[in-house]
Amino acid sequence: MFAMLGDIIFEVLTSPEQFRLAGDYTYAEHKVVEAPPLLQWLANDLRKISMELGFHIAFTNPLAQMVLLYTAAEAHQALPLVFGNGVFRGFFVIESIEETHQQLADDGSFIAISARLELREWILGADAAALSTPSRSAAPPPGIVAAPASAGSAGSAQPLDSQQPVSAANLLPVSAIVQLSNLGVPPGVTYSRATYSEPGVSAFVGAGPVAATPGNPDSVPPSEIVRAA
Repeated sequence: MFAMLGDIIFEVLTSPEQFRLAGDYTYAEHKVVEAPPLLQWLANDLRKISMELGFHIAFTNPLAQMVLLYTAAEAHQALPLVFGNGVFRGFFVIESIEETHQQLADDGSFIAISARLELREWILGADAAALSTPSRSAAPPPGIVAAPASAGSAGSAQPLDSQQPVSAANLLPVSAIVQLSNLGVPPGVTYSRATYSEPGVSAFVGAGPVAATPGNPDSVPPSEIVRAA
């Protein structure tokens, strides 16, 4: 055995005719005032492998070999690349397959096929590390103003369970609700509409007096203007 990519075995006769391994190293360039730029190493890029394979009907089944390559590529899985001497090059995914039909029979059957593979390194465990990162704790439920039970209803609401979402069965306690009466609002008042015709309120922010012309500074009588002390 020459090498093995996943379950695909490259024998001596089907070994790559060309094998190229490339690795890049990324540096960031920082501009410096009145001086040459400085470089900072960021990371080693993923390695890339290009290999060209030759399949001939004399020693293998070209169609079966191509089916194995396409099946492995469409599985989108990282495959271990191990050579016959035991050297493990790492995990790789198949990025592209380019096949050239060197010879075909009179009925279109494959006689000789040349296949070029482009492999990209896959750092095994990098994706699992991101998934294993503990998620942020759930945010507390938003405040909800729930109507207190009426005087005629029997029983009272259960205590709030902070570990469960606020719902009809898990209401906020009445003590947590700010009553309008505590803010000085007279009894029976549920909502106060903003009044723009009160003394001291400029007509520029509201309708103002009915007889006034909107946008006229003279629409508010001087006697109704409240000046700050």
